[in-house]
Amino acid sequence: MEKYKICPSCKTKNMPNIFECINCETDLTQVKITDEETQRMIETNNVKNIKVGTSFVRICECGQKNQVNARKCNKCGEDIFDITPIPDFNESIEVKKEKSFILSSLDGQYTYEIKSDRIVIGRENVMSDYLLTKSYVSRSHAKLYLENNQLYIENLSNTNFTYINNAKILEKTKLNNLDEIGLGGKILNGSYQEYAAYFKVIIEEK
Repeated sequence: MEKYKICPSCKTKNMPNIFECINCETDLTQVKITDEETQRMIETNNVKNIKVGTSFVRICECGQKNQVNARKCNKCGEDIFDITPIPDFNESIEVKKEKSFILSSLDGQYTYEIKSDRIVIGRENVMSDYLLTKSYVSRSHAKLYLENNQLYIENLSNTNFTYINNAKILEKTKLNNLDEIGLGGKILNGSYQEYAAYFKVIIEEK
């Protein structure tokens, strides 16, 4: 059976050894190889959010999962040739939910939405308009990463450090919704330090 790569941009079918779409030159190095039968099943069943190359199965009335080319159930022996194949939902199904990642000052007067995969924040970098007067914050204080729809932070300052929920971080750390970031200072005796900067992490699904 013929196998090919389907271009995610223009839907052109390309030979499996092609690395760029022959029609629009889109990069195909991460596109999985599929075949005509699998693609027909996806289109016929109007299945969305399924990775190209996902396996299909036939599920008998007894609940047994069978290979897509099976004609009889391998558990009860019933004919299953007329049962429509469906994706194997035990495999990884790609349902990508977009998220927004926002840093908000504790008083809510300043917010910054993170959209780049890598940014450096500090008094002379991103968010400098807010951090300029925060003398405990270094010129390049911390680096933020967006990886696999998750937000991480890494301290770059050798003087006043970076804190998550009032704990100093020593390595790249994942940020969760409503975590509190302290740049250049932590909470001392229940009080925030005037020349440090504090933000609440807000993560929302779009």
